Amino acid sequence: MKDKELIRELNKILTLEHGHLGMYENFLNHRDKDTRRTFRRFMEIEKEHINKVTAVILNMGGKPSIIVESGDIIGQLFGITVNAASDREVIKAYSFIEKKSHQGYNDFVTKLENDSEIRNQFIAEIASSNMVEAQLMHLWLEDKLKTLN
Repeated sequence: MKDKELIRELNKILTLEHGHLGMYENFLNHRDKDTRRTFRRFMEIEKEHINKVTAVILNMGGKPSIIVESGDIIGQLFGITVNAASDREVIKAYSFIEKKSHQGYNDFVTKLENDSEIRNQFIAEIASSNMVEAQLMHLWLEDKLKTLN
């Protein structure tokens, strides 16, 4: 994958990660202690994802896209919209989003792993940890759904 294409893909991922951050930043609005604590940690994980992807872009000589801010705004708006729904609907929506995130990361990592360039293999390793965490977040959300009425 060429530099421009890779930076463009990373900026798309960065925008989505900002959207996820916007979803979990409202962790204090949840009454359930377990959800509140978990969403706080999910927020921290999303910040870690943002920092890793930003570092890769900068180390490649790229610039994080200005559309990133719109991802955060969309995530916040989505969070506000979803929070008007029941906890069950919030968890269900977030679970779907994390499942899609895992699938997107999986496709991206696979594409990088199939590239013979060593740099891309290294970036695949960085992205794969985000992929695993998205899957774990999805699994927690799915498990939480089972405990809600």
